[in-house]
Amino acid sequence: MKWKTKWIIAFVLLVSVVALSKLEERQLVNVPVTQYVTTGKDFVVMKKWVSSWLADEESITVSAESVFDPFASYESFQPYQDGAIISYTQPLSITSQGSGLVVFTGYTRQSGKTVTVQYDNGDEVTYGFVGSFSTLPYTAVRRGDEIAVMDEEALYIRVKRDGIPLEPTVLATYMTGDLK
Repeated sequence: MKWKTKWIIAFVLLVSVVALSKLEERQLVNVPVTQYVTTGKDFVVMKKWVSSWLADEESITVSAESVFDPFASYESFQPYQDGAIISYTQPLSITSQGSGLVVFTGYTRQSGKTVTVQYDNGDEVTYGFVGSFSTLPYTAVRRGDEIAVMDEEALYIRVKRDGIPLEPTVLATYMTGDLK
């Protein structure tokens, strides 16, 4: 509906409501028009009714964040040292599981090229046997930011919660996202 037509309809409606309220004051009409116009609840109903005539239906396109987590779909899971070695069918990009700070990138005897992230929820997650680093130490990361890229099809992971490494059975649950 064009804007001129909407204004004409609104003006006609206004004039009719005012005219009916004047006729009600003179007791020529038995319809309680002022009651419908002055009370809040009835005014809202009337406004919705008028706007349904005047306004075009609006549709909004909604998109949702992807829920696929590649770390949850591992091929094998073997306990190793304080963590586990997890194998995948192909090398993956290692992304941040939440907001945090990269506290270490370097080489260790236990896990080769390693990156450690201290997340805002208190978890300290170490990813080992990575191929290349995508971040530097003391870099702030947000959920989904790339931290490193796997070179091989295996990854070492260790999660410390409150300074204590999670047991491998609990670590498997952590990887699927069921443990918060």
